[in-house]
Amino acid sequence: MATWREDTIQALKNLGGVAHLSEIHKEVEKLRKGNLNNTWTQTVQRELETYSSDSDAYGGGEDIFYMVEGKGKGVWGLRNYKNKLSLSDTIKKISNGWLEYRDHCKSTSKSGSSLRIVKQDHEIYDFVKTQWPLAASSHINLSKYKVDSSLGLGNLSASPWLAVMDKSITESATEGFYVVYLFSRSAKKLYLSIGIGATQFQEIYGMTNLCLDKIQVASTQFKNLFKKYEPSNSLNSIDLLEDELNFEEPLKGSGRNLVSCYEKGTNFSKEYKIDEINDEILIKDLKEYINIYADIINDPNAENLDIIAETTIDQKSEIKKAVPTNYDIPTFTPRDKKNKRDKKISTVVLSKKKRRTQQSKKIGLAGEMHVYQYEYDKLKKLNRDDLANKIIKHFEIYEYPGWDITSYDKDGNKIFIEVKSTKGTSINQIEITSNEWDAAIKKKQDYNIYLVNNALNEKIKIFEKINNPAKLVDEKKIEISTSVFELKF
Repeated sequence: MATWREDTIQALKNLGGVAHLSEIHKEVEKLRKGNLNNTWTQTVQRELETYSSDSDAYGGGEDIFYMVEGKGKGVWGLRNYKNKLSLSDTIKKISNGWLEYRDHCKSTSKSGSSLRIVKQDHEIYDFVKTQWPLAASSHINLSKYKVDSSLGLGNLSASPWLAVMDKSITESATEGFYVVYLFSRSAKKLYLSIGIGATQFQEIYGMTNLCLDKIQVASTQFKNLFKKYEPSNSLNSIDLLEDELNFEEPLKGSGRNLVSCYEKGTNFSKEYKIDEINDEILIKDLKEYINIYADIINDPNAENLDIIAETTIDQKSEIKKAVPTNYDIPTFTPRDKKNKRDKKISTVVLSKKKRRTQQSKKIGLAGEMHVYQYEYDKLKKLNRDDLANKIIKHFEIYEYPGWDITSYDKDGNKIFIEVKSTKGTSINQIEITSNEWDAAIKKKQDYNIYLVNNALNEKIKIFEKINNPAKLVDEKKIEISTSVFELKF
């Protein structure tokens, strides 16, 4: 097994040569595949400091690491990590090699159709994934912002991008909003914008024209709300698809939908001519857009922007389709602890790190209403109309017994149901209040947690039921930990 020093070096290489300590920890954890002790984060810190002449703890041996932003900032880099290119040179390299790389990525599916898949055995992959973030990071406060780039997951994206994200808003380009560079399909155009995450809309509306319309609505609202921050000579729209060019067939299907989402979700955009860019212009503009981003975040009108997709929902007018409830709910299966850390956590859970808003309640309410309908229909089918009509929706009458719904089984025994929902497809951890946990302990086998996915679209479903969670904790089949402490005066 690799040493801690070797894993720390590899983690920084994977992160582009420069990263905040928190990101280094995450990468080392992945490399070690869970093989960690109770003091492993301190060990990583010790390795960084022992092999850095910037540190008071430097041991006088190899000088491997350096403090990118000085002492106390938590941003570390690898000394002599490759020959780092400037931001403008990196962008030119990507632009000049992109079409060749697209040809290199051609493949054929099992059905015989043509496609392009991401291939790592090419310098353009390294330039997009490593060199570009590294060049940009030199001009960004990495303790506050996360820098990420992509050319697709599995299938090659038609529009490679790099995002700068305020960690208090989002750490994923799938949600929230952020500063973003976007290449056009030919990579002959480059845009700098304030972008809105597309995936958060697709999770609600699917890859549909309605999704595009909703992103457009959100973008228009964004521009109107924050017009005072708009830089001079910004564009009203951008062209990533480049349908007029004949270097390859126009995009179709899901790939086209995704790039169209990118186009609709950009705000205050600036276009660059690749041959004319230089570092002076790029860095000046990047800093200006990061400042605009910070101003918007601090604006009182930005309260709901971390969950902007949810604010576009009109539940009364849009959730009209009858949602089926004639299905069996799978019983909870303990997660594979080795893989748990890599799975997506729902927006509901991540909200503990963000500002809590009224809009986030839409997810919870949608899940609760679906569970109520499921329980009502279940009892009606059992010819227990008497019980169906006795179901209590505590969430509607502002009662907080420690669960959301009191229902019944076919014999008239009470079932106490707490509902946890996500707008996505899975939940791998949940927040539970002390009131809810006390109820779970008291009610034992009569207490259930229903997990609901796709809460904001017609695919909504109870995808799992956790019966008697207190017992499962005692049996160490699920873990419980304290994430919030309350101080009373």
